[in-house]
Formats: sequence, structure tokens, C-alpha cells
Amino acid sequence: MPSLDLDAYLARIGYQGSHEPTVETLRGLHLAHATSVPFENLDIQLGRPILLDLESLQAKMVAARRGGYCFEQNILFATALEALGFRFTRLAARVRVGRPPGSESLPRTHMLVSVDVGGMAWLADVGFGIEGLLQPLPLEPGKAIEQFGRMHRLLQ
Repeated sequence: MPSLDLDAYLARIGYQGSHEPTVETLRGLHLAHATSVPFENLDIQLGRPILLDLESLQAKMVAARRGGYCFEQNILFATALEALGFRFTRLAARVRVGRPPGSESLPRTHMLVSVDVGGMAWLADVGFGIEGLLQPLPLEPGKAIEQFGRMHRLLQ
């Protein structure tokens, strides 16, 4: 089973900070990934298979310097978190952007990650695209968080 080339991944996202599993490291990694690896769904449009094994993800997004969609990006990101000693849970979510209230029955087609740092859960999502998070959010419903001029709030 191939392992993550952590040095190559960190170079790809331009991250040079601490490797300790802290909130500051999580924020730095998230920002570096979200601003270095673009959302991309070209393979889907071209009818190419989407491969989610680590070797394929590294070849595409690290070696070839391409982007990916949510599953590709968040699997790679979670693998890097794991290599650095973070504890996390992969999550599935519904995308409701542009949908009216009551669209809770949509399928869960989006992947993101809950990261536990010091007993506190953080919502990390490096694969949403243009309106996505630049840094993780504390998993606290109702609390408004400003990130680089954008407001984010989790609702129950």
C-alpha cells in the first residue's frame, strides 16, 4: 500500500510551518491547501474515471499539480493530517447552495472532515471551490466566523 509523500505534498501547497497537530497547524495547512490546489472537475467532464486511491491522488494533485473535486481533495488532505498525527472523521454532506429551504432530502454528495484538536472539533473542507472555507471552522452551530471578508455560520 503506498504511503503519502508528505514532503512533496507540503511543497505542493507551499506549507512551511509546524508539523505539530495544533489548531495553528490545522489552520495553516487548510489555508495553504485551499489557496494552492484548485477545485477541478475536468476528468468528470471528459468521461475519465475518478480514482480515489492515494497513489492516483498524489499523481494528479501533487506530481501533476492539478486540482480535484471534494472527495479527491479532502481524502488527500485527511491523509496529510493523519501523517501529522491529527485525529479526524470523514463526513458526507448535502450541498444546498442555491437551493430553497426544505431541500434536506438531497443526496450526500460532498465530502469534508471533522478534525479533533485538543478535544474540540473543527470542520475542515478544502474541496468545495470558490465559496468554500479558507480555514477550518470550530464545530459550533450558530457562531458567526469571519474569514478574509467572508462570513460563515453553521446551522443545525
